[in-house]
Amino acid sequence: MRKLFSSFLRPLPLITALVSGSLLGGGLIMPLPAEALSEEAIVDKLEQVPVFIILNSDGQPLTAAAEVNNQEVKVPVVFIDGAAAEEFLARARQEDPSAAVALVDLGTLYQETVLNDSQQVPLLYLPISGELERATQLQANFQGVPLFIARQGADGPYLTINHDGETSLPMFFSRNDLQTLLNRYRESNAEAANNVVIQVLSLEWLLTTMTNSTDPALDAQLQQVRLFPSTEVLNYIRSQEEGR
Repeated sequence: MRKLFSSFLRPLPLITALVSGSLLGGGLIMPLPAEALSEEAIVDKLEQVPVFIILNSDGQPLTAAAEVNNQEVKVPVVFIDGAAAEEFLARARQEDPSAAVALVDLGTLYQETVLNDSQQVPLLYLPISGELERATQLQANFQGVPLFIARQGADGPYLTINHDGETSLPMFFSRNDLQTLLNRYRESNAEAANNVVIQVLSLEWLLTTMTNSTDPALDAQLQQVRLFPSTEVLNYIRSQEEGR
């Protein structure tokens, strides 16, 4: 766990540029077979995201009933919020006293359960409740795990960052973390910062689109996406690590 934990702790870079174009959000969608990005590229992006699953005494993940292609199936439950997983663990232990919360990276989990699953059964993601509330303030009918992005005006270019000489399009699991970045942007670009608009799309849409897109312009944007875990989640992981 120590190696996994340390890989998520990276400094927040500064906004240095803008990228033009548009992304469209959506809800929970089944992964589709066509690939825009390679499996390796998708997994590389997702490996930066810590998530939590509850394992039973046999090492199998907690599942929940979901409707897929008009059929009810059991799908693995993935918690974006570690504290929420701990709360649910108390209920899970009523049926299985050996149940435990496991920290994994989303890339490995997605590869093992979705990309390598011929039946294309999706994962069921449970968002951070506070972030879901913030997302519905931006988009009333929002569903899924929120990813917050910023752009120059409602239809303008997206704000990008430069890290180790590489330009990327940041998407944040935390609305407040994005605001922290925008506050830095305002220090050197006060006038431009006044026109910044925060929007939200879902992790589920992003995963499906990375798997399915055949639009070269959109593919180019997806190549630039960089996902930033919530600071609160990272602090939770730190507290668990320090308590061991």
